[in-house]
Amino acid sequence: MLYCKRYPRVAWSREVKPEALAAARIAGVSLPNNRGIVLFTRLRCKQWDCEYCALKNQSIWRAFLYDKMPKVSSDWWFVTLTAHSRMRTAEASYKNLQRGIDVIMKRIRRVFGKVEYVRIFEKHPTSDAIHAHLVCSNLTPYVVSGCHKNLQPGWLALTERDRDTGAWAIRSWLKKTAQECQIGYQADVQKLKDSYAVNYATKYLTKSAQQIDIKGMRHVQTTRGIGAPSGESDRIWQVGDYVTVKDFKAGERLIDLQTGEVLDTDYWADFDVYPPENT
Repeated sequence: MLYCKRYPRVAWSREVKPEALAAARIAGVSLPNNRGIVLFTRLRCKQWDCEYCALKNQSIWRAFLYDKMPKVSSDWWFVTLTAHSRMRTAEASYKNLQRGIDVIMKRIRRVFGKVEYVRIFEKHPTSDAIHAHLVCSNLTPYVVSGCHKNLQPGWLALTERDRDTGAWAIRSWLKKTAQECQIGYQADVQKLKDSYAVNYATKYLTKSAQQIDIKGMRHVQTTRGIGAPSGESDRIWQVGDYVTVKDFKAGERLIDLQTGEVLDTDYWADFDVYPPENT
């Protein structure tokens, strides 16, 4: 599928600025010179249950995270959290995880300090319940009971452990903490190789995994230190239902960023609008 079939609106631009040139490169369109060029794109619904938009969303996030995550940290961990065993509907499991993740991340930061993460929800393959995957920075393999700088008792991060320290493996600690935060005891954490971090962060950004219909839910959430991909610039595009022959000047070429087609005066001799009305 070359473009979203759900959303009929289109956009075009004569301002071949860096944003537009980047869009052309992504589409594999070569621009030998910038004169007389009009870039054309079909807008999309951006919904995860749309076959085209799910792939596009995943691609945008993957490109963004490949650039951003190595700048944030070289130490990443993959965390999976489940909803409480009594919360098996989509809505109930979402609300349980939404609250539980907020609480457990506050506890994680008290132990490990500054932690950045990418959080992605996934629909369970055999039920309506959802669970959460987080790619987190700067965790450690072990934790040990001790006192913080303010002399308050708590857990402390530990990179290595001796037999006599009484340290917990982070996986055991996470299971215990998840249960205390009233989410599912089924929790897991594993260290990632640098090259795998982005793959794990975007692995579940697929149409099937994101078929979760909950109003207001954010399928992907990141901490402020990671951020999110910037949207397309509205100021360089004109938006409408289609382009007409009246929108063009003599000698201008329209380049379709989805199909790669290049339209010149020969097209406008036969048609008045683009895309053709029967498509």
